[in-house]
Amino acid sequence: MSTTTPSTATPVTPASAATSPVPIGADGRLTRISARFGLAFTICQLAVMIGMSIFVLPKGGTLGDTPTHWGHDVLGAETWYRAGNYAFVLAGTLLIGFLGAVHVKLRRADASGALAAIGVGSGVLLALIWPYAAVLHDVALDVATKGTDVRMLAGWDSIAPYSLAFSVLPRLFFIAVIVAALRLTGEAVWLQRIGIALLPVSLIATATLMFGGLFPILALSTLGYELWVGAVAWHWIRTSR
Repeated sequence: MSTTTPSTATPVTPASAATSPVPIGADGRLTRISARFGLAFTICQLAVMIGMSIFVLPKGGTLGDTPTHWGHDVLGAETWYRAGNYAFVLAGTLLIGFLGAVHVKLRRADASGALAAIGVGSGVLLALIWPYAAVLHDVALDVATKGTDVRMLAGWDSIAPYSLAFSVLPRLFFIAVIVAALRLTGEAVWLQRIGIALLPVSLIATATLMFGGLFPILALSTLGYELWVGAVAWHWIRTSR
């Protein structure tokens, strides 16, 4: 009579089971953290714009000044401009943190991932274009301090509105895909309507690249967009609980 010895071999554990699973609810917490970056983006952008309007821009040139006078004013306020430019860079790049929530929410609304890809791609451009204008303005200040004709600073002051107008192009896609996702999920009709209203106004604002007189429309559309991003972020913070 033969006896059989029980197998003592260790069962093979699948590789997927070897890793610790994500705790239930962790994805919602991460989405809320990412959405808070959108809220921080709105608050910081508004604070920087108000600060620049009060403390920095009045120290520079004004309409009617000669290029020489304008350039000397800007150069005289070099430290203020550099501080303001740095604040703009920090505030603008906060949008990157918000793109995690954008990806999650858009992917849930559209399983194909098309909306999420467009949203993240356009968001990256938004976080780069306008803040990078502040970096280029710092370069212009460096050139002027090396003894170059200060009149060039009068022209370089236009880099901010031109870069802002350029950034509106990816902004159109960013707003459109978030509105599309909200419509697909049937959420926040008021955010959908505001987003749709921002699209034609923003499109008109891009013409600031050709006609500077449209800058007030550009500024108002930018203010509306930043407030809208904050409202979307707040909505997602509440609905991700």
